[in-house]
Amino acid sequence: MIVLATVFLGVSLSACTHGPARPSRPASGGTASMPLSLRCSDSVGQQGQDHETVVGGVEGLVLPNSDDPADLIPVRAGDGTRYYIYKAFLAVSAAAAPFATVAITRPAGARLWYGSPSRIGDLLATRSGQALVTASRSTVRLPVCGPRFTGFVGGIIVSGPACVTFKVSSPVARAATVRVPIGPGRC
Repeated sequence: MIVLATVFLGVSLSACTHGPARPSRPASGGTASMPLSLRCSDSVGQQGQDHETVVGGVEGLVLPNSDDPADLIPVRAGDGTRYYIYKAFLAVSAAAAPFATVAITRPAGARLWYGSPSRIGDLLATRSGQALVTASRSTVRLPVCGPRFTGFVGGIIVSGPACVTFKVSSPVARAATVRVPIGPGRC
């Protein structure tokens, strides 16, 4: 079953904006623009559709309650910059084969972090969050690995509440765009 993973923390945040709260970007240098290409071994396996909205062949981007500040987890990068993470489970449809690409187009500082469950666990276990921030990217490629939905763990990093715009595409599915509030506010 596909679920949206959340952690409830009492985090008081300001209203949603259409741009980053800070000009800084989570990943340093040119690494943020390099797509993160996942492999089938990074997935948590085949999933049935959970009656969530499928956008461009990907389920899990329409995030109910993503505007709840309690769902944001604060982390600090090595330079002391504060970021917030929102956990979001994504699953790519077999109809999008051989892969689907999810890219954040706005705000410029928002990033995605996805990978194998053990890799994500290691990144979340770091004290400062620096490893998670460094590993994040603006684009992730999700492979189709079977006849059902292929699931991946990860989430979104923002520097403050934001209206995040995702573009989803694949070689066979029609490209689609979705806007999602991360933290309090509306898109």
